[in-house]
Amino acid sequence: MRTKLGVFFVFSLVFLMIVPANAAVSSISLEKDSYTIEESMIFIGKEQTGKKSVFVVIDDPTGDYVGMISDPSSDVDGSFSTIPRDVTNYFKSKGIYNATAFTDDQKKNEGLTIKLQFDGNKVFVVPDFVLALNSIPDKTIEEEKTLTFIPALTQSLTGVTYSLEKNPPVGASIDGQTGKFTWAPTGSQGPGQYVFDIVVKKGGLDDRESVKIIVTDAITTPTCTSTQHLSNGVCVANTSIPTPEPKPIPEPKETGIASFVDPNKDPQSYVDRYNNEPTYKKWFDENFPEYSSIYEAVGLEEPEVAELEFGECGPGTKLVGDTCEVVNNPKQGGGCLIATATYGSEMASQVQQLRELRDNSLLQTESGTSFMNTFNDFYYSFSPAIADYERENPIFKEVVKITLTPMISSLSLLNYVDIDSETEVLGYGISLIVLNLGMYFVAPAMLFYGIKKTKTRLSF
Repeated sequence: MRTKLGVFFVFSLVFLMIVPANAAVSSISLEKDSYTIEESMIFIGKEQTGKKSVFVVIDDPTGDYVGMISDPSSDVDGSFSTIPRDVTNYFKSKGIYNATAFTDDQKKNEGLTIKLQFDGNKVFVVPDFVLALNSIPDKTIEEEKTLTFIPALTQSLTGVTYSLEKNPPVGASIDGQTGKFTWAPTGSQGPGQYVFDIVVKKGGLDDRESVKIIVTDAITTPTCTSTQHLSNGVCVANTSIPTPEPKPIPEPKETGIASFVDPNKDPQSYVDRYNNEPTYKKWFDENFPEYSSIYEAVGLEEPEVAELEFGECGPGTKLVGDTCEVVNNPKQGGGCLIATATYGSEMASQVQQLRELRDNSLLQTESGTSFMNTFNDFYYSFSPAIADYERENPIFKEVVKITLTPMISSLSLLNYVDIDSETEVLGYGISLIVLNLGMYFVAPAMLFYGIKKTKTRLSF
């Protein structure tokens, strides 16, 4: 008997833990999108068990009790619909009200609350979205031509409706679902200016934008006879010496659209490479002769070069006697000599990866710049000799390529992180140094030790 009571007690306890003690309201809303002050409002929703009384208490913007609406008994499936009540009985002043629904098993503070907004004329549920149209620029259309456009919302929404207000001209329409505006002004409607109000609605919210449309005269081209020719839009008689047609003025060539230009990069970086890397300059000059300069190709204005007075020298040169001589400074903006010789070209993807890592990551911080200055002092002391030997010895070149590939692969990890501070440069830099020390020294040492240990065991 005690065993049965114990089992019953445990089962009851588990049941109470799983099943809620009170029937709870799971949803509540207004039956319509909005109610005006001339209408009676109804709340609808769901409660969990069915056949329960549901109460909806309304509090004003200050939190004071305004009134209550109820449904004496919900349906079997838990659906409830309150008794209709006049809006003016509960909403007196503009603002945000709270409507809390709960069953007769609950307390008010255990119920479900929604916010209602009253604008003085209608009440509606405060939405969780923003309904707004982007501004629409002025449009121009010729008579008898068709103008179409679709106004854009600031936030992508579904279930919105569009309409035109202010008595639009005959023929103008807008699709209520898609918002596509269409108008083909007739000859009697132009020339002139028209202003349209486009309205978008969702629930109890709406927004509107005005657009000005200018209608111009239709442009017609006269048909000339065999003894006439067209001159400045007018048919004139042919003469013994026909007047030549004016040569068409070539359209200006767009700049900044060369195939190698990446729109996400600073255009100045291409100019810097052109000015500092002879092989890059030669590549550009040979492959893009249609551009007068690198500035035109990347969409920058070419700076004016001021005339130098006697005794002055331009950037990158110094006065030696009466002559301006070039100052060799391989440490600033220099190329990757060993990588270029290894992979055959400065345009190789591996070389570009190293260059972008230097320009876009390291040189953007003080610690990175300091590291590059120190590294260049060391690197350019031996790299020219190694690069020359690679060009003379293909086997040595392949050995260097095999050696460089793991390091370049590890450096590619920096392409997946954002380096915005000195601390991040130091952190990622030290991590990569440790990683490369492990690949180039620790791993081979462990492999050598393992082989040696295996040989020792076999010898016994």
